[in-house]
Amino acid sequence: MTPETERTPGNALPYSSDEVIGNFEALLASFDFTPDLDAMGIGKMQLFRRRRALFELRALFVALWRIALDKSLPGEGELVFEMFLSRYEDRHRKGKQTRQTLERVRQYVDLLLVKRDTDFTEVASHLVSFLRLGEAEAKALRLRLTLHIRSTYNLIFAKLL
Repeated sequence: MTPETERTPGNALPYSSDEVIGNFEALLASFDFTPDLDAMGIGKMQLFRRRRALFELRALFVALWRIALDKSLPGEGELVFEMFLSRYEDRHRKGKQTRQTLERVRQYVDLLLVKRDTDFTEVASHLVSFLRLGEAEAKALRLRLTLHIRSTYNLIFAKLL
């Protein structure tokens, strides 16, 4: 699907790639990660931990969109996703931080493509690994984050188009 092309009735959805990407960009820009940060126990005054967690959560958000695209736009999801990443890189001046963001997004995509939308435990475990927690605390947080990630995925999927 090219940016200029809309789907035909036989292709199910009447949205162009630009519309799908624009919708996601608006969702990403307006999304509040505060509940996730709260679940992780990261307060407003923990600036370094907060910045690191937000970096991870935003990259994960984009990766969740990728698996939602695959489910909604079989065969075209990857194309739309790559178009988004290319535009993101162009818009953010191809600097070191942009490269790191895109690299992290791709790592989350690889992690998610194994189980797709059936189990987010591995991703939650990855996020918990950034925190210094005891085993019982880490286990409880993994469960909370798994539920937060599922909720976020469901929101992305619901607002995809």
